[in-house]
Amino acid sequence: MRKTVCLVLLLCCGSIAASAANVTIPTFQLLTRGVLDDGLFVLQTRADIDIRLGGGYKYGGELGFSIRSANLEEPSIPGPTYDQEVIAAAFRERLRLGSASIIVRDLFGLPLDARYFIGEYTRLLNGDVFPEQFGSRIIASDLRGLLAFPTGVVYDGVHAIDGTGLSLATASLAPWLYLEGAFYQDRYLGPGHYSADIRAAFNTSGFKAETFIGASHPGAQFGIYRAGLLLYYAATPGTEFLTQIGVPRWAPVDDGPLNIDSFFFLFEPRVHVGLVSIVLSLFWHPEFYVQAPTNEQGATDIIVRLIAGDRTEGMISGGIENGIRLRPTSAEEQLRVGVAPFMTISSSGVLWDFKTNFNLFPFDAASLFEAYVGVRTQF
Repeated sequence: MRKTVCLVLLLCCGSIAASAANVTIPTFQLLTRGVLDDGLFVLQTRADIDIRLGGGYKYGGELGFSIRSANLEEPSIPGPTYDQEVIAAAFRERLRLGSASIIVRDLFGLPLDARYFIGEYTRLLNGDVFPEQFGSRIIASDLRGLLAFPTGVVYDGVHAIDGTGLSLATASLAPWLYLEGAFYQDRYLGPGHYSADIRAAFNTSGFKAETFIGASHPGAQFGIYRAGLLLYYAATPGTEFLTQIGVPRWAPVDDGPLNIDSFFFLFEPRVHVGLVSIVLSLFWHPEFYVQAPTNEQGATDIIVRLIAGDRTEGMISGGIENGIRLRPTSAEEQLRVGVAPFMTISSSGVLWDFKTNFNLFPFDAASLFEAYVGVRTQF
């Protein structure tokens, strides 16, 4: 009940503030998953929602509110017995102030925008910088967020800037160039641990690139480092290639030498013929993500999607997804093969996702299929 009230308050706050401030919803994901549990068909809903309120141009302030929940159907109260994990989960699932910032544009008359921020600021190498900064069409992969990763680590980009700090950015040097640097106390590492990240984005109609490099100290004997590169290339009007490759975390002494497990790697060729598309996604899971171990060393997803329709034109799209998922660290699910019919309805920046996943191998009648209904924003 409390979680439902939080969601209603979020919508009410947005409605009330709309006349006095700019309201944006950078993240709105609800994913309901239906599974068989001891003969019962059980629904579980995950939520990942961010709402930002901002106003003004020259000296713009911004507040961000968020709610995260692994299961909205569970009560958000601790219960009659003391359990530290249950209490911690109840506090995490409440509506909270997720971020706050103020921006000063054209600092000292220079083409620089300075932003003081608290909380999650941005994610690097997920492709969102191109529609946000250049107004280009969306090129990001669908292999991200709750629908792509309903269990385990939820991946979205190579790194997240989250903490208390200052950023400087410029988009005025050239219409195809965006530069940004941030220095902040890193929330993922804890108080007294500081990080710095520098990124650049290059945009043309047929080629786009984003790169970053960052470091944190202390936290390891000789510091913690990260870097990455996103490349997008439209070879012909009907052929695209997207690559995201990076090292989310590397501590030279503590983590040992760089190896294949250190890398985040996504390769995605796309072929479009009229309203039919074939998309191949190959994703190698990294050993670390947002400064924490994933326990997914060697995990690999090979996804082939046959899609009919074009959601960018406000249409209904659908198709079938064939997936092979390798999990070497799991004794029970080292290899999973599944087929998933899906449908997406696009309406005014909101995507409705419907998907049924049939687990063909290993065969288990109790977990043969899973059904998903998701809602997410697209800007």
